Amino acid sequence: MSRSVRRPEENISGFTLIEVIVALAILSISFVLVMELFSVGLRSARTSCDYTRAIVLAKGKMEEMPGVPVNDSGDLEDGFRWETEVQDYKIDEGSGRRLLKVKVKVLWDSALKTQRSFELTSLRSVSDDEKL
Repeated sequence: MSRSVRRPEENISGFTLIEVIVALAILSISFVLVMELFSVGLRSARTSCDYTRAIVLAKGKMEEMPGVPVNDSGDLEDGFRWETEVQDYKIDEGSGRRLLKVKVKVLWDSALKTQRSFELTSLRSVSDDEKL
């Protein structure tokens, strides 16, 4: 029986330094991209939440307006502001009623310090003898 003699160099297996550096570079780039995706997702969720709150606040402000709405403005909670604008829309001569165009605008500053707004427009019928 003859034995084969192995050289010590043949027993060494593993990755070279270049392979490890390339693998770490790919892993690092992938990690940064995944973290950026999470960041964009969180920003989008925050923007969506702000718009949803603005819609709810505008609807609430529209519902609490008096019988004859007036131009007004004010502050709401958490940095939201509101403005109302009332304009004559149409006067119906025969019925003694008129339509008013009522706009409620909710404004706020986003997380990126940009001005955002949501505007809700509706028509309201009032009698001719009611004053603005």
